[in-house]
Amino acid sequence: MKKNGTAAEAFGAFAKKFLKSSQYNDNSKPNIVYEDDIIQRKINAKEDDYKALIISSYSKYLNPFRVLGKNSPLAQAIDTDEKNLLKAYNLFKAVHDANLSIGDTNTFVKIPDIHSPLTNRDCYTSGGEFIYLQCWLMFAQNIKDFIPELVAVEENFQTHYVLQFSQTKNYGWSFQDKEVLAAIQSAYSA
Repeated sequence: MKKNGTAAEAFGAFAKKFLKSSQYNDNSKPNIVYEDDIIQRKINAKEDDYKALIISSYSKYLNPFRVLGKNSPLAQAIDTDEKNLLKAYNLFKAVHDANLSIGDTNTFVKIPDIHSPLTNRDCYTSGGEFIYLQCWLMFAQNIKDFIPELVAVEENFQTHYVLQFSQTKNYGWSFQDKEVLAAIQSAYSA
């Protein structure tokens, strides 16, 4: 019987020491940091930085002169590009609507390529910024029926770009563009 009492006393003493431990607190978890938690926090921080960069980049397209300054050449270039994209859309849409109202299966206008000054800008053709113009057209101009896209055309061993419009429901967004769209939608829809 004495042995059982000693074991019970030892267990009780251990329990008291455990309760007094610096890691035990009724209101919190133990201060154990796992390597996976550190890695996950770093990943989350990188994602937050990436989303902030997206929002900052898009804000230049929403309000170029306010964000970049009234006399900024970049603001002027963005404003001009937006006007050119809107002109290209209006031209495409006019032909598309004329085909629907006047044309038929035998008589129609085919307009696959639109030439525009913005198709000569490296920031759009290879720099990855065209997504911001696409978002500007969709969200700021509320044009959601067709999506503009830059298409590379090979002629005489030279590559140049043209603007084409695809129906939104048929457009194939890249994974990266989907991330940009989601970040912009979540930032500006709230």
